[in-house]
Amino acid sequence: MHPRHVYLLRHAKAESANSKHLDEDRALTVRGVDDAKKLASKLIKKGIVFDLILTSPAIRAITTAQIIAHKIDYQQRHLKVEKRLYQANPDHFLMILTKLHKKIKKILIVAHNPGLEEFSEMLAGESVSMQTCSLVEFSFDLKDWKDLDKIHTVELTILN
Repeated sequence: MHPRHVYLLRHAKAESANSKHLDEDRALTVRGVDDAKKLASKLIKKGIVFDLILTSPAIRAITTAQIIAHKIDYQQRHLKVEKRLYQANPDHFLMILTKLHKKIKKILIVAHNPGLEEFSEMLAGESVSMQTCSLVEFSFDLKDWKDLDKIHTVELTILN
C-alpha cells in the first residue's frame, strides 16, 4: 500500500460578515494573517510539504492558502482554486479527493465549516472541532485515491 495524507485547514480568522461585502469577499483580519504565518512556520519545522494545495474560492481561504504557500516555498502557480470547496459538504470533499491523480501523496485543502468538521467526523468516526486556522491530518494506506471511500482505518492527527 501507499501512504496518503489529507490535511484539512479551516481558513484563518476573517472579517465579520456584513451587508457591505458578499460572504466570499470577506478578507482576513490582522490576527488571521498572523495565525496563518505561525501555522506555516509550524509546517516548516515539522518538514511537511504538499504535492497539491486546493482552496475554496472565498478570499479568506485563498489568502490563507497563499500565505502558507509563500512561507513554505510552495510554487503558488500550483495552488488551485476549487469552486466546489465553498459551502462543501462531506460528499463534495470525498468526490474531489477520489478524483486526485495517484502521484499525489499529500494534499492540503483550505475550506470552511461546517463542511470541514463534518468531513473530518466522517473520516475519523468521532467529533472533530475546527476553529479558524485549525489543521488536521488524516493518514491512510491507499494504492489510489479512488479507493478512499472504501477505507476503514484512518489515523487522525490534530496539528495545532
